[in-house]
Order: sequence, then C-alpha cells, then structure tokens
Amino acid sequence: MTNIFWADARSILDYHYFGDVVCFDTTFKTNSYGRPFAPFVGVNHHKQTVVFGAALLYDETADTFEWLFETFKRAMSGKQPKTILTDQCPAIISAIDKVFTNSIHRLCVWHMYQNAAKHLSHVFQGSKTFKKDFGKCVYDFEEVDDFLAGWNDMLVKYNLEDNDWLHRLFQNKEKWALVYGRQTFCADMKSMQRSESMNALLNRYLHVRLDLLDFFKHYERVVDDRRYAEVESDFYASQTSPKVPHVQMLIQTSKVYTPAMFEIFKEEFDMVMGYCVYESGHTASISEFKVTHSASQNSHTVKFDHDGSKVSCSCKKFEFIGVLCRHALKVLDHNNIKELAP
Repeated sequence: MTNIFWADARSILDYHYFGDVVCFDTTFKTNSYGRPFAPFVGVNHHKQTVVFGAALLYDETADTFEWLFETFKRAMSGKQPKTILTDQCPAIISAIDKVFTNSIHRLCVWHMYQNAAKHLSHVFQGSKTFKKDFGKCVYDFEEVDDFLAGWNDMLVKYNLEDNDWLHRLFQNKEKWALVYGRQTFCADMKSMQRSESMNALLNRYLHVRLDLLDFFKHYERVVDDRRYAEVESDFYASQTSPKVPHVQMLIQTSKVYTPAMFEIFKEEFDMVMGYCVYESGHTASISEFKVTHSASQNSHTVKFDHDGSKVSCSCKKFEFIGVLCRHALKVLDHNNIKELAP
C-alpha cells in the first residue's frame, strides 16, 4: 500500500455543512513509517475544528497530492471547497491548480512569516520596524493600489528591490495579501491554526510505535473527541440564552447565532459608539459614508442601499468572516435600521 485516505459518513456530512473552507496540512509525521499524515479540517458553527478526512501518504510529490485531492473530491460527491488554505509547498500548489479548479487557494500567513524570518533574517534582526511594515502589507490595505505602493515603499526603505525571495513571494501576492482576499469567505481563517491545533490533539493519541491499523483506530479517537465537543456545544446552546441588553438587534442575533458567533457579533456591535460617520456621496438610492474612529486617522467606506437596506463595507469583514463589521453597523444605526434583514 502506498497512499491511504479515510473519511467516514459523519465526516462527509460535516463537509456538506461546513466544507466551504478547508485547511490542508502535511507537517504531522508521528507514525512508525515516517509518512506524512494529511488531515483536511475546517471550522463548524461553534468556531471549533471539524475533521473532513485524513490520509497517510507515501511521499509529498505533485502526483501524490493530485491523487489525494481527486480521491477527496470523489468521496465528497464532487463538491470542491470554496477556499482552501495550505502552506507554500510547490507540489501542493500544483495539485490544487489541477484538481480544485473552482476553489480559491490561499496561503497560510503563519507559514509565510516563518519563511520570511528564515530568508530575511538579516532584515528582521537589523530593523525594529520591518516586521510591522511587512505585516501592514499582509493585513492592512483595503485597496490594491495602496498595497502596491506600500509594498514598493517597503522594498525601497529596506533596500530589498533585488531580493529574489520577496520577488517570488510577490508573484503569488493574490494568494496571501489580504487586500486580494477580503471578498473571499474564509471563516476568519488566515493561517493553518486549525491544522496546528489538530496536530497538537493528535500528539495526545498517536505515537511512532503504532502500526497502520492501530494508527487509524487512534485517529478515530481524535475525531470522536472533536465530535463530542460539538455535541456539548450544541447542548449548551440549546439550554442557555445569553444575557443581552434590551437592544433589538442584539436580541434578534442572540436567537439566530450560536453563542460563539454571537460573541463575535456583539464585540463588533459594542464598538459602534466609538466611531463617527459622515456622508460622502449619493447616487440614486445608494449613499456612501466615511466611517472613522476617534483614535485613528484611517477611514472605511460604507455603501448603504436605502431601497433594500443593504450595506457593504470596504473592510469586507462580512464577506471574509460572515459577520457584519462595526463600520457597517454604525451606518445602519445612522439610518435608523434596528434589525438585520433575514
């Protein structure tokens, strides 16, 4: 046997509900054969890690990954993830381009920082500001032109115009710079943290002395652990109600969201009072607003459609995570919208 893939009926059902975003990682190798162990994981409605399947691979070539992705897709009735996050392995990137043709491929930001620290160690060690400027290019810009200008400024500032590694990284900028991915739903996942937490859990159950049969028996214990955590959260959500002030929008969302998602929404809602809003334009039924915070010079552009009470923000938090941002909520409040549209 060379490659083994396993997904049971519950994993397939979980993928049906939560498979829009998938993290794929091959860094875990705790088995007696030294093979790469490759789980497919995502996040459920409680913001918990959920397992869609896993494989033991013979090697990490493009052909092997093509086989695995084709097998995964066939097991999931042809459904491709909307977004898949991986590291910068060229073989994985090549296989995704061939198999998951309808998916958006994003690179793990954490792995990218690790590689940057290795290839640009002289800059990280020689400057106290480079990490901040590099992070700004990764996370902060909302417009492509601003990102390109910021990237070029960084290269000039630190004399990195001829750095080959940064040049190769820039060629894949659409896969890691958030300015190109804000409109892509990622369930708030920018890195492989779900896979990393899964690897930590695997270490509790798996060790190098296991043969293949025992390995997968223990793997099932890991999956059962995750599923039990979801059952506990489902029970907790059905038996409790969060204490909320008598604010119609909070009352409404507390009945719709799971406790974990409601806390994310409430955090955004609680920040609304710290922002100011100014109308900056008007076309037909659509008004445009600038939303700023008193402690920051940055502003966000929010468009509000009076006909359908629809709102969109330049920060793209709703598109990226699935929860309205504080800037959009500020404009809704400014227009006396007290409930979210169903």
